[in-house]
Amino acid sequence: MKELIDDGRILFGDDETQIIQIKEYVEDYRGKLSSVIHFDSRAGSNELKRLFEEPKVFTNPKPSVFLRDLFDFVMDEGDIAVDFFAGSGSTGHAVLDLNRRHGGRRRFLLVQLPEKVEGQYKTIAEISIERLKRVSAEIANERDGQLPFDEGHELDLGLRVFRLSASNFKIWDADETPADADALAGQLKLFADHVLPDRSEQDILYELMLKAGLPLTAKIEEKDAAAETAYSIAGGLLLICLANPITQDCLRAMIELQPQRVICLDPAFGGNDQLKTNTVLEMKSQGIEFRTV
Repeated sequence: MKELIDDGRILFGDDETQIIQIKEYVEDYRGKLSSVIHFDSRAGSNELKRLFEEPKVFTNPKPSVFLRDLFDFVMDEGDIAVDFFAGSGSTGHAVLDLNRRHGGRRRFLLVQLPEKVEGQYKTIAEISIERLKRVSAEIANERDGQLPFDEGHELDLGLRVFRLSASNFKIWDADETPADADALAGQLKLFADHVLPDRSEQDILYELMLKAGLPLTAKIEEKDAAAETAYSIAGGLLLICLANPITQDCLRAMIELQPQRVICLDPAFGGNDQLKTNTVLEMKSQGIEFRTV
């Protein structure tokens, strides 16, 4: 109280009948979160209609403005909003809009089952994804790129979409290991190339990131490694090369990038144990941890 009085922040009345008040300046004012909130029940539907330029894309969507104002009270810069029933993506829309208005790097994690719907979009998840893409594009184009705040950093409008799936690698089942030597040899031969044939390079990349203990939000940069592509994760914390086969020139080019860890596919060595052993020793001498999968 003494500090407030010394700072001139206390307003005294003319006599003892008037309540003492704290002086508030406009720049310090923060609104109060009311226990009763009024909004137009059509706001969410009208919002989607404007974004998609068509009516009834999704039934009874939550208005993003309501969520944005709520998040403004509970989220600090760098916080993550998690919504396990994403619906049309109102939560993500609200977080993007909050960052647009007030700066910061708040993020969102939306989870939605691919429930089927009628219309242009096959599932609810597709509606969520499309909405976030359109909101991001709208914000990027706003004022010709001039955002309504100046925080000294670029607004992150990126979006990554993942679908839950089984591993990209064949899983060895020890309970079904054949006792017969010939049958075992045949099964081992099938696992020589253990990557499932219908999986993309991106599928494998993200699984290896998770197995290496890195988040799916980690920054990924493509690097040239002797005409092969190597993926630098989290600023060089991990380097992944999925070239198959892989050459000594490629491996040495990755060493020159000076990552902390390197992961390559084991079949990429084509059974050349000497090349693999030499690679392990070369990378170890440079303080790099090398593994194959």
